[in-house]
Amino acid sequence: KTWERVYRMINAGGMPPADYPAQPTGDVRKAVTGIFHEELYNFDCTQIHHAGRATLHRLNRAEYNNTIRDLFGISLTPADDFPQDDVGEGFDNIGDVLSVPPLLMEKYLDAAEHVAAAVIDTRDFSKGTTQVFRANEMISSIGGSVNDDGFHGLNSNGALTAAVPTSADGKYKIRIHAAATQAGDEDAKMALQINGENVHEFEVKGHRKPRWYEHEVTLNAGSHAIGGAFLNDFYKPDAAEERRRDRNLAIQSIEVIGPEGGGTTAWHETHLRFVTVRPSENVSVKDAAAQVLRPILYHAFRRPVTDAEVSRFAELVDRNVSEFKETYDYGLYVALQAALVSPDFLFRKEADPEGEAAERKLNEYEVASRLSYFLWSSMPDEELFQLAENKRLFDPVILQAQIERMLHDDKAKSLSRNFAAQWLNLRNLTDVRPNPEIFPDFDDALRNAMRQETEMLFDTIVKENRSIDDFLNADFTFLNERLAKHYGIAGVAGEEFVRVSLEGTKRSGMLTQASILTLTSNPGRTSPVKRGKWILENILGEAPPPPPPGVPPLEEAAKDVSGLSLRERLEIHRKDPGCASCHKTMDPLGMGLENFDAVGRWRDKEGERDVDATGELPGGEKFSGPIELIGIIRGRQEQFHRAFAERLLTYALGRGLEYYDKCAVDQALVLMKQRGNRFSALVEGIVTSDPFMKRSRFRELDTAP
Repeated sequence: KTWERVYRMINAGGMPPADYPAQPTGDVRKAVTGIFHEELYNFDCTQIHHAGRATLHRLNRAEYNNTIRDLFGISLTPADDFPQDDVGEGFDNIGDVLSVPPLLMEKYLDAAEHVAAAVIDTRDFSKGTTQVFRANEMISSIGGSVNDDGFHGLNSNGALTAAVPTSADGKYKIRIHAAATQAGDEDAKMALQINGENVHEFEVKGHRKPRWYEHEVTLNAGSHAIGGAFLNDFYKPDAAEERRRDRNLAIQSIEVIGPEGGGTTAWHETHLRFVTVRPSENVSVKDAAAQVLRPILYHAFRRPVTDAEVSRFAELVDRNVSEFKETYDYGLYVALQAALVSPDFLFRKEADPEGEAAERKLNEYEVASRLSYFLWSSMPDEELFQLAENKRLFDPVILQAQIERMLHDDKAKSLSRNFAAQWLNLRNLTDVRPNPEIFPDFDDALRNAMRQETEMLFDTIVKENRSIDDFLNADFTFLNERLAKHYGIAGVAGEEFVRVSLEGTKRSGMLTQASILTLTSNPGRTSPVKRGKWILENILGEAPPPPPPGVPPLEEAAKDVSGLSLRERLEIHRKDPGCASCHKTMDPLGMGLENFDAVGRWRDKEGERDVDATGELPGGEKFSGPIELIGIIRGRQEQFHRAFAERLLTYALGRGLEYYDKCAVDQALVLMKQRGNRFSALVEGIVTSDPFMKRSRFRELDTAP
């Protein structure tokens, strides 16, 4: 990698430094870079077969949430409570850094319990259940409030009602905890009210003495309004005794118990979808559990499961029923928790080559998982499982069709949320805080709109299978009213994002989008250095080395910079010999975007000065403004293509690239070029490469026998 950086610096004219007395001629530079290119890139890929080896890959937070969603069809996101995933090689799906600290293991246990409870309905319908509704959870027909003791007072005739779901037809016991203040010639009267009808009447005895009042009723499965109604309000403020002046009712809670004997079972829809077999005279608990668990384990582990594996989990159900006297459904709940903390669920496991073999081809299930977690950040869907089961996924025509299908699926938006957001550093936008005194209109709504614009451009390139050059060239974007006003573009109304032509504007592709321009700025001003560095790293694949130790930031580099333009201050900074070689390339790239302020708005002036967005790159290319700069960057198409392919391959494999991975990159680039630089062609080139399709025993090529 160091020699690659040297090669690129010499090729770009950044080395030797401009102030070095002995400068090479053009012919010498060409000859030297030719030698470098020959040594670095022109090795025979037909003679080098090494797929590389990725560390055992734990599901990261996004993958865990998406897998739970697709495995069970529920909307829980338990991984939101997990610790943040570590980042390696610029991404949070790199196996080397996805460790399992003790805190995460605790979170896995909590998540498994939470998910299992959402999937398996453990209510014991043979005993009925007790539902408790506190006064503050009920609705009063006459208003009022709850006192410190939890009682809601009814000071005139009216009712306090709870919305009660009943799981089955049957008999239910209704209990109301109530008290009264007595007045007049009779005790307070309270009706048990169900769906607006009084079905039973109680006399509430005693003065401010709470007690339970209960009655049995027959209810159908469904939802019911159940409450207590005050029937005989009395108010005589001039009564001689204070206790005889005002009769009121107060209710603290209502309990609904039942159905008696269990009634008719009414499990929720998710439970019924998975629990399709129950024990009977002809089917034992263990056999029924095995039939329920086998398809769950198959999908959760993303591979066929053995009879022994299924038996081990079914045994958990059997023991809960036979030894601990729990219900069959509770046993399934326990078994599902065990499956969700199994390494076979939490990790994308791939076996090493057998025997002495140095390498093996992955099986269809392993490739299906690699493919789905690459494009969807989630488990394979049923179509991929079927192709893997029928051993048809490796058919080139079918594999190409699957890639195109998956890229058209809405789940492919995970590529923009997880790959693009990290490739482009969009996640850092959350932490950007422009100076509110300089940019008072900047807020979270604008920040979110900026990010959404860039993600929607990426989604469109993926879904419409456009050329990856549209990342730089796109003559359209997506705006809502807020972002359109920020850009000074008319004709966009409302919060919804719409596709907008950029014809006639001074914007093109993502380099002129506010998200990129804002996250590469300082709080109070633009930063040509940050912008230039971002282009080098993310677009051209030429990450500059860190600054030499002891070199001060631009703000501290000169003692007196008052009255100097930003360009003049950068020139002072570049006089430091330790800075010149890198800044010679970075600064002009960033200066070309100076017409955009620190939050991405177009400007012609900075204060009283005209903005100077002209520049010259080390190779001699001159430009005037952002559009001409982007044109020069587009001229380095092959460099951008390779840089993008390397980032996408890194993400797809979940590991850093090694020098031998150049063959896979070359293969993908050739296929992409043949198909008009379409995104799907690059994906297909990656998916059909040896590093994606195979697994080596050793990471290093020279370690292999």
